[in-house]
Amino acid sequence: MTRRFVLCSEDILSATLARDLCDRVVRERARAEWLRALWSPELCDTQRAWTGVYDHAWWCDRGVVDRAAREGGVRGHVRVAETGRLRAMHGASGTAFKAMRVAARMAPPPDLVVISGDTEGVTDAERLRAEGVTVAAEALPALVAEHHRESEAWVVAGFVAENEEERGRLAAVTRSLGFDPTGSAHKLLAGDAHDPRDAKRVCKALLGVDQVTPSAERARRCWLDTPLEVLEARGEGTGLGRYLRAVEAVVLPLLGDDAR
Repeated sequence: MTRRFVLCSEDILSATLARDLCDRVVRERARAEWLRALWSPELCDTQRAWTGVYDHAWWCDRGVVDRAAREGGVRGHVRVAETGRLRAMHGASGTAFKAMRVAARMAPPPDLVVISGDTEGVTDAERLRAEGVTVAAEALPALVAEHHRESEAWVVAGFVAENEEERGRLAAVTRSLGFDPTGSAHKLLAGDAHDPRDAKRVCKALLGVDQVTPSAERARRCWLDTPLEVLEARGEGTGLGRYLRAVEAVVLPLLGDDAR
């Protein structure tokens, strides 16, 4: 039986990170040998299908969630039982809320919902998408991937210099920042391309590119090849460590991982 994982994300980089890292945790941290084998690159596409709230794409963004919510009559508010008043859900919380409500009405409902995106300037990351999932109160397994503050911070946390040129770029960025960004990605900022600490700027400088794309092979090695233990330790303050542990806690039991 092919499992269906619905993925709602802010952009394609955030979506790719959430998908690929979820698959890696199953492949590498499942206790059961049979499950690790089924999640091998050669077989995992026969075991799970990533999709948006519509089946024609492997992920969906906020606009698609809003469209599906309108078509399904899903409103962006909920009535608070204690007061009887309506509580409106806004921003990232609202998107997560509607995504959960839309997913619960899919036929058949998905096996898992993953909601991913940046926190940008918001410091209390856990109050964003996780709040929307909680308030929606749907009986669906769910994961939240909060990239604090930018998705590129997760890529930076996985960057390991592979040659002299890359070691030189890392040294130059470290001198400019006053700290090694690969070990302190949580110190990076968002929203100001002129700030040396801007996560997008730092990521591009390390990779030696003008734009970070999830299809670029060098960028992909940052989250596909760097050991999960290194990603978890380096990315603890960026939400990356929390996400990896959540996958292990939610998805492995869902797939029947009992080490037997």
